[in-house]
Amino acid sequence: MLIEFALQKSSSALEKPEMKGSFTSRVLFSAMLLTVITVNCNGREPMALSGSVGSGGANSSSDVKAVQLRLRELGFTWVDADGQIGPITIAAIRLFQSIKDGESKVVGDGRIDVNGDTHKWLEAKNAPRWTKMTESGPGFKNIELGEIDDDHDFGTTWLDSTIKNASRSYQKKYRSLHNSSLVTVNDASPAKGGNSPDHSGHETGLNIDLRLPKTDHSEVTPGGRTYKSSDYDQAAARAIIKAFRSQELVNTEQIFFNDPDLISEGLCKSLSGHDNHIHVGIKAPVRDDN
Repeated sequence: MLIEFALQKSSSALEKPEMKGSFTSRVLFSAMLLTVITVNCNGREPMALSGSVGSGGANSSSDVKAVQLRLRELGFTWVDADGQIGPITIAAIRLFQSIKDGESKVVGDGRIDVNGDTHKWLEAKNAPRWTKMTESGPGFKNIELGEIDDDHDFGTTWLDSTIKNASRSYQKKYRSLHNSSLVTVNDASPAKGGNSPDHSGHETGLNIDLRLPKTDHSEVTPGGRTYKSSDYDQAAARAIIKAFRSQELVNTEQIFFNDPDLISEGLCKSLSGHDNHIHVGIKAPVRDDN
């Protein structure tokens, strides 16, 4: 649609008598076409900044607004595009920085320097987007979305895609053969990221908790089960962890679950508080500047 519209406008301009058929018109048309295709393929135009934005930055109104608009485009919609720097915009910058650095907690410095890493990530083709987690799909169900007293429903599109792909793999390679429980997705991150006292390490939309599967093959498994429970389905848990480990962005050093058998198999690591669920963390991909 974008290319078609731009080509129509370009062609109309070049049909003028003084331009039609000339060498200049052919060069101009080629340049217009290249520009349109470049913008369309990248998904967005480059975000030019005249100075730094954020904590301790130069913060010209036009630069601040450009950053705010880009953050909103990427799903950080609680940021107002008013051209004024303030704690909400700085907090969103810190969250974005922590995501692109693969951190599980918000640790960014809140400043965007011209042509610095944060600036480049905001322009990247695969920049992280903030989104509400998908409710269900092949092999999984997100039960967190139905819990009205808990808002850990949000995260990055990187995490959402990882859950979908891992669950699809589990469905195909294991669940379709054994009629086992779905991957039951629980806590991700709060609506605006950041502090999550009940779920350490769930601040940046890169981490998810999974409930343990049951041997009675219930589709969606309730909480309260541990690896010591008589109805814990270890074989299904093993298959689920293997499906997640096969995903490109999963950080295998951040799969925590205290089942000693699965730990001895090298599938997960022990961490206090993880008897009753599997914790999976992901890392950031390589930035795509093309």
